[in-house]
Amino acid sequence: MLTFLSFQKITPSTLKYLFYFSLICFFAINQYSCTATRRNEGEVKNNSLKRGYKIVATEKNQIRVLLSEEQKSVSLSLQGLYIFTSDNEAVDKLKKGDKLSFQINSGGITTKFNSRDIDGITFLLQPVDSESVILFSGKRYSGDLLIVYNDNNGILVINRLSMDDYLLGVLPAEMAVKSNQPERFEALKAFAICARTFAEMKKAKGNTYYDITDDVRDQVFSGTGNFTQLDRNAVEATSHQVLKYKEKLAEVFYHSACGGMLEDPANVFSGKADDYLIAKKDGEENPNCEISPSFYWKETYTQFDLLKLLKAKNLLSKKQRVVKDVEISDVFPSGRVKELHISFVDADDVVIHASEIRNFFVRKETKGILRSSLFTLSIEKTKNELKKVTLNGKGSGHGVGLCQWGAMNLSAKGENYHEILDFYFHGCTIGQTE
Repeated sequence: MLTFLSFQKITPSTLKYLFYFSLICFFAINQYSCTATRRNEGEVKNNSLKRGYKIVATEKNQIRVLLSEEQKSVSLSLQGLYIFTSDNEAVDKLKKGDKLSFQINSGGITTKFNSRDIDGITFLLQPVDSESVILFSGKRYSGDLLIVYNDNNGILVINRLSMDDYLLGVLPAEMAVKSNQPERFEALKAFAICARTFAEMKKAKGNTYYDITDDVRDQVFSGTGNFTQLDRNAVEATSHQVLKYKEKLAEVFYHSACGGMLEDPANVFSGKADDYLIAKKDGEENPNCEISPSFYWKETYTQFDLLKLLKAKNLLSKKQRVVKDVEISDVFPSGRVKELHISFVDADDVVIHASEIRNFFVRKETKGILRSSLFTLSIEKTKNELKKVTLNGKGSGHGVGLCQWGAMNLSAKGENYHEILDFYFHGCTIGQTE
C-alpha cells in the first residue's frame, strides 16, 4: 500500500500519482466538511431554540406578563442601563436613550440597534439597577423585557418582574383607590390578595412563554410608576399572602359592583366552583356597593337600534323587519337575566341567552359591553310595534366573588381585610405562597 512505501522506492511517476491522489482526497474531505457545516448550522439553530425556551422560564416570586403578541415588528427605547442578551449569549451593554427595533425574518427575529443587526430567537433586556425602565407602546416597564419569536411567526413582548412589582401595576388599573382615601385601605389589601392569588393560579398552569396577559382576558396591568403610596403599602402589607381553600389556591373572581346581589359562578362561567362562591345578598339592610357610581344605570334602545344590534350579531333574517316586543323570559335567583326574547311582526322570536346578553347590548356612549345583566325592562310601544326599550340596571360586572365597591364600603365602615375576604369568600383562609 502507498502508506508503506519507503522514500527510497518513490519514483517520479509515483510522485505524480501521489499528487493527484492528494487532490482527490482534499476535495472529498472539503466536500464532506461543508456538508457537516450546514448540518451544524441546523443544530445551532435548534440549540438556540432550546436556549430561548430556557430564557423565558419563570422563577420563584416572579411573573411573566404578555404585553404584545403576533406583531411583525416592535420598537422600544431605554431609560437606564441594560444588559442585552441574544439566545443566552451576551451581546452588549445598552445605555439610556438607546432605541431598538425588532423585525420578523425567516424563522426568527432581526434586531437593529447602534448600527448593528443581530439575528436570534429570543432577546433579553435586564436592567442594571432598579431605577431603569423601558418605554414600550406608550407605557413604562421595570424588570426584564423579553422579545420572543413564537410558533405563529409573530413577536411576543413579555415583561418579567417580581410579583409585588406586578401588583403595583394591577392595583391602580383594577381598583383605583385614590391616595386621599385611606379609609379604603383594608379593601385595597383584600384586593391585593385576590389579584396575587389570581396571578399565582395563572402561573401554576405552566405556559411556555408567559404566565398572564396584561388586559381584561386576565387582569389589567398598567406598567410601572402609576401606583400611589396606598397601593405600595397594601402590596407590602400582604406580600406573599394568597387566598386558599382546603390548602389549595382558591378560585378567585372579582368585579366592580354587584348591584346588591352576588352571583353563582355556574350562572356566568362554565363548570361549577367550590361552595365559597355562592349567590347571596351583598349586605343585609343596604347593599354594600350602593356607593358605586354605577349602582343604578339606564340604557335605552330604539327600534332602529335593536335591528342594528341584531344585524351586527347575524341574528336578523329578511322576515324579521319590525320588532314587536322585548321580554325577559327567565331570571336567575340573583335577579340577573337568564333569557330574553325579542319578538317580531310576522316572524320568529330571537332568544338571547345569559352568556350573550352583555355582549349583545352594546352601550351607546362607550361602545362597550352592558354593565351587567341585572336589569328590568321598560317598554314603549305604538300599536303592534316597539318604539323603544329601556334597561333599568344595577351594578357593573358579572357579580361573582369580590365586589370591589362593596369591599371599599366595608373598609370605610371599619372591617379589616380578613373580614372582607371572609364575607366574599366565606370558608377560605389566607395562606402564603411557597
